Amino acid sequence: MKRYDFHSHLGKTRSGDANSAAQLVEDLKAFGISKVGICSLSGNGMRAQNDLVYEAMCEFPEVIEGYADIDPKAPDAIDEVHRTLGECHMNGVKFMPWKHGYAAENCPSLGGVLDAIGEYGVHVQIHGGASPLCTPFVWIEHAKKRPHMKFVFTHICGREFGHACIEAIKNLDNFWVETSANMEADILQEAVDVLGSKRILFRKDLPYKRSVQPTNIEIQKLYHLGLDEDELEDVFWRNAQFLWER
Repeated sequence: MKRYDFHSHLGKTRSGDANSAAQLVEDLKAFGISKVGICSLSGNGMRAQNDLVYEAMCEFPEVIEGYADIDPKAPDAIDEVHRTLGECHMNGVKFMPWKHGYAAENCPSLGGVLDAIGEYGVHVQIHGGASPLCTPFVWIEHAKKRPHMKFVFTHICGREFGHACIEAIKNLDNFWVETSANMEADILQEAVDVLGSKRILFRKDLPYKRSVQPTNIEIQKLYHLGLDEDELEDVFWRNAQFLWER
């Protein structure tokens, strides 16, 4: 069975874990993962981080799908959207509110940035959970206003918001969730039971979770949720392939 890691990272974490594009590709290959989507969140400047991702895309064009790191508060946020999605042909955008220091409900520029992203047909990925800045509810309202756009909550919004997130998006067909770093069996099972296999994505989240949730655990936990072979294909690669298509 093919496996695509919907999202991992380049760069260095606060704990000092780091990787290069070559190391990332090699690490994933050991677990039968043949494609990966990446962004870089180890620095403060959008452009420098996005340039790092673009270099990795060029180095491994058959393996790496690039995601832009966008801070909607930044004066050049929309310019960076057009540069990364237009000139660099990145295939998604990552929003990390706790890193960039904003809450969606107090960020008036966010709507305009989302509209600029909507011109390109790529998905929007939102870090969910782990911080009071990463609540899911305002993002859901933005998704309701933009049914032509595709949205993904990472980590199924964690323990903090997992159940509420699933309930809130269950009838919202343009919202997906991904499973990395969420080891809560009740939340994982609810995602399968309520959203179904076509709205769940496998993700590893390297290098952040290398020592916490090894790759084999992130893979094996999906085999304990009552998914049949065809449904596992959805989760492990088909849904990622769909979201990477413009």
